[in-house]
Formats: sequence, C-alpha cells, structure tokens
Amino acid sequence: MVRLHRVQNATTGLFRVVSFLAVASALGVVAGCARSPGVPSGAGASDGMVRSHLPTENATLSDESEDDYDPWQNFNEHMFSFNHDVLDGWLVKPAAEGWAKICPDTARRSFARLINNLDTPRRLVNNLLQGRPLGAGRELARFAVNSTVGVAGLIDVASMMHVEPSEADAGETLALYGVGPGPYLVLPTMPPLTVRDAIGRGIDGALDPVSYFLPFIANEAKSIVTAVNDRSLNLKLFANVEDSVLDLYSAARNGYLQRRERAIALAAQDRHQEWAWAESTPEPAPQTASSTSRDNPT
Repeated sequence: MVRLHRVQNATTGLFRVVSFLAVASALGVVAGCARSPGVPSGAGASDGMVRSHLPTENATLSDESEDDYDPWQNFNEHMFSFNHDVLDGWLVKPAAEGWAKICPDTARRSFARLINNLDTPRRLVNNLLQGRPLGAGRELARFAVNSTVGVAGLIDVASMMHVEPSEADAGETLALYGVGPGPYLVLPTMPPLTVRDAIGRGIDGALDPVSYFLPFIANEAKSIVTAVNDRSLNLKLFANVEDSVLDLYSAARNGYLQRRERAIALAAQDRHQEWAWAESTPEPAPQTASSTSRDNPT
C-alpha cells in the first residue's frame, strides 16, 4: 500500500509538471503569432537568448500546405481549449502573476538564463547530429564562458561577446534527415506539436542533465518554477495576444508550423555554410605569359 501511494503521488506530481510546461509552451507559440518572425519575446528580448528564424533566399515556405495539414482538428481544438481555459486559466497564469509580484524582474530573467545554460547538452548533441560542428563549438564556448564568468549562467556573457546560441533540437534533427512532420497534434497537458516533434521532445528529454543528477522531487520543482517563470516574463504579451487574436487555436497552429519550418530551413542553411569549403572546387591557376609561350611555340 505504501508503494502504491508513492506511485500515485509521483504520477500526480508528473501530471502537474507537464501541465505547467504544456500551457506555457502553447501560449508562447501563440504569442509568436503577434509579432514578426525573429522578434524575440520575454527574457530573450533583452538577453539575446532567442535566435531569429528568418527565411533564407534558398528556402521556400509552403505555409498554406502546412496550415491545412490538420486532420485531427476537432480533437485538437478540444484539447487546446482544455489546456488554455482550464490549465492556464486556473493554474499557470495565477501562479505566474504571483511569482511576478514577489520576485524582481532581474532575478526572474537571471533564472531563465541559468536554465538556458543548463540546456546546453540538448543543443550541443543536436548540432553534432545535424553535422554542424561550428554550432557545437559555439555551444561549448557559450557554456564555458557563462558557467564561469557568467556565474553559472546567471549572466549571459557569451551573447555580449556575440557568441549566440542555437535552438537545435531533436525534432529539427529528424527533419534534416528527411523525416516528415506528420499531422499537427495537441494533447492534454502538452504543447502544440507535430508527430515528428513529439518524438523529438522525448529524445531531448533524455539529454536533460538535471534528470540524471537530481531526485524526482527536485527535478519536478525545477520544471514547475521554470514554466511559471517563463510565463511571468510574458504576462503582458500573452494578454495582448488573447485580446487581439480572434481564433486562438488557428493562430497557435499556424504560428507553430511556420516557425518550425523557418527554423529547419535556417538549420539546413547553417549546415550548408559550414561545409561549403568541402563542396567548392578549386579554380585552375591562371596561365602566365611565359607558360603560354612555352605551350604554344611559334
């Protein structure tokens, strides 16, 4: 009975963690629809933590086809309403508002930078899997600088030195290996996803160092505080989105699909640029006047 009680408590705690993370992520995607692609929000607006995902010259975006690929729309809309109206309305938003009142803005942004620094293994491994060694090197350099001079990542010194982070994740890696996105999907307590990105999230979860070194309760507390902290940094932005967007579900879906496609196009371009030297063929040396006269004697 004692073991069963512990399992039930752990399951309840895990559900609560995922709930906080899911709604914060979903609203973050919606907020992205309220600004031009590449304009960061929250902590990233001042700290340079969010990398702009702008389309490239060689990348063509099939926004219309991506937006229309929602075969499970009826189910997704019900799940989105549950996540937004129930989980965010009654849990995440009130907690974020209280957290914003008791914790100074500077401290909340520093905490977001610390968590971003701890997320280096995910970005590092995916840069390597994507064939982007220079990107992996930048992640290592950022981690070394921010973990030392930046006091464990509380200060983003690397960005001040113009060493910017990537946003490489496993879903992006799978896309670069030719795996299709699959249908758009919203699950209870989960953020907007495609089937491919859902698999990628599971892979990225195994790269979280906190899950290996902290017990379950500490890891749960870290996840909850992270989600609430991120929500508290975007309270005004999310409120503006909710007031201005008529169809919140479609805005979240289209914004998510478009931003993911841009991120994948940018990752592909970065990989191409890193290996451009290997693909280029050396030009033949120009002939001099003396060599021309020797080759063509009169």
